[in-house]
Amino acid sequence: VVSDTRRLSDVEWFRNVYGDVVQTVRVLATEETRKRRNWVFIAGVDDAESECGLDQGVAFDWVITNDGDELSLDEQLETLLRSLRGRL
Repeated sequence: VVSDTRRLSDVEWFRNVYGDVVQTVRVLATEETRKRRNWVFIAGVDDAESECGLDQGVAFDWVITNDGDELSLDEQLETLLRSLRGRL
């Protein structure tokens, strides 16, 4: 498990080295949710490649929404975990 990749080249490297076993997961939260969590956009930081380099060009295997609905998050994560366990 790699908990944080930030650039397309990171994802490409893992896919090239490990092939089909790589599963990419994107966790999303709306800007409104992020602001409720005290996030404030900082130009030059939050729009840098290290923060938004994977916003385009990656077909994620999984997209998890984390907007504060614990039941929904639990259901999404359980589905992901069942799938991963099935690949072992």
